[in-house]
Formats: sequence, structure tokens, C-alpha cells
Amino acid sequence: MRKKNQQNFNHGIWLMCGAMFALPLLDCFAKILGENEMSSGQIVLFRFSFQALILLPILFWKNQLSITFKHFWLQLIRAVAMATATFCFFVAVRYMPLADSIAIFFVEPMILTILSLLFLGEVVRLRRITAIVIGFVGAIIVIRPQFSDVGLIALFPLITAASFATYMLITRYFSEKISPVQMQFQMGLIITPIMLFFVLLFPNIDGFQMTAPNSYEWQILIALGLVATGGHLLLVFAVSKVPANLLAPFQYVEIIGATFLGFFVFGDIPTIYTSIGITLIVLSGLYLWHREHQLQKNSEGTYI
Repeated sequence: MRKKNQQNFNHGIWLMCGAMFALPLLDCFAKILGENEMSSGQIVLFRFSFQALILLPILFWKNQLSITFKHFWLQLIRAVAMATATFCFFVAVRYMPLADSIAIFFVEPMILTILSLLFLGEVVRLRRITAIVIGFVGAIIVIRPQFSDVGLIALFPLITAASFATYMLITRYFSEKISPVQMQFQMGLIITPIMLFFVLLFPNIDGFQMTAPNSYEWQILIALGLVATGGHLLLVFAVSKVPANLLAPFQYVEIIGATFLGFFVFGDIPTIYTSIGITLIVLSGLYLWHREHQLQKNSEGTYI
């Protein structure tokens, strides 16, 4: 049993690292489309409709295509949380450097800890509270100069973090009940009509306008759909093998990819404020992971 757990742990790490290298590429494509004046709502609509279309033949092939309304409201909350996270983040990266947006987003482990306290009844002691406060201070350091440049949009990665923490909490609940492919297909199936409703009903509101993509934009949209589907499948598979709290340190691989792409694609160089903020956020996140790891070791007598 221990050997199997170790294999699952190793597989989960590799899957998580793969997801964290893929997702900055998704954000890079979204930023390119945003700079081409495509609305974030339209990008989100295409992103999740492509996800449903890509996964449909896979489910047919595996004979797993079935729609269940069991836990529908929980699935709806999960889908809305993901749609909100994606929309807000696409708005943020349109106006902000990739590394800054993702750095602010990485208060998500702190928010996940708070949600675990509120909904799972976990005990959060002084040292963990201190780590959460330090993480938020790091986010404020990154947000402050961005706030003067882009205003309230600088807060959008925080909304993304809160929404994504909710998504991860529910994903963990479903990971042993629904297959990862089925889970992602159903999410695409729920989000697509929701976003279609918004872009059709509010075509004149900034963020929901619809435009006809040119051939170059179609290529980027298709690439975005493929990367998004693949990256989030890797993430869900990783969480199905290893508890999300043990995978938390490997989420920070995403900052490396975002910094690299931001520099080589958009010429973004992290400022000293961004570097200090990222350091505080990563250190606080790693400490929270360390405490979770220690608690699990003490309760189970093993790291796995």
C-alpha cells in the first residue's frame, strides 16, 4: 500500500508540474487576444465551449458520456466559480503583466485555508494566521503600484484567487466521485450557456462584446482551448491522486512560466516590488503547506 501511495504521490507531482507549465501559456494566449481587442467574455466563452467539444469524442470513445443531475447545484457553483476566476483573470492579464497577475493570484492557498476553516471546521492557529497575513501583505505590495496604473482591475486577481479556491475545494470533493474527463466536460457544458447568455444579453458592456475573429485569432483561440483543456485535466488528475494541500508547493512552478513568457513575449520585467511581493507570497504559501504536511504526518504517521 505504501509503495502504491508513493507512486501516486510521484505521479501527482509530475501531473501538477505539467499543469503549472501549461496554464501560463493559456494566460499568455488570453493576453494576446485581449491586446487584439477581443473581450474577456468572448474568450471565456470560446475557451469552455472548445473544452466541451474536445472532451465530447473522448467520452464517446471511452463510453463514459452521461449527464447526471446528482449534486447539480454543487457542480453549478463549481462551474460559476471557475467561470468567474477565468473571466477576472483574463481581464487582469489584458492590462497587467503576467507575473504580477499570477503573483497576486497566489494568495489562493491562504484563501483556501480560510475556506477550510469556515466550511470544514479546521483549526487555524496563530502561526498559520501569521503566514496568511504575510501572504496578503505580499499581495498588497504587488497590487499597490498596479492599482495606480490600472485602478480596480488590480484587484481582479484577488477575485480570481477566491473563486479558484472555491473551485479547488469542490473539485477535491468530486475527485473520487466523477472521472476527471467527465468532470471537466460537465463544467464546459454548464459554463458555455452561461457565458453565451451574458455576451448576447450585454453586448455593449465592456468585457462582453462579441467580434468576428480573424484567421490569426482563430488559431490563438484553438490553441488556448487545447492548452486550457489539457492543463486543467492534468490539474484534476493530479488532485485525484494526491491531496491538494500536498501539491500546493508545486503550484509556484506557474510563476516561473509566467515570468518567462512575460519577458520573452511581452517584454515585461518584474519590478523590485513584484519580486518582494512574490517572495512573501511564496514563503507564506510554503509555510502553510509545511504545516499541513506536518499535521498529516502527525495524524497518519506518514508523509503520503
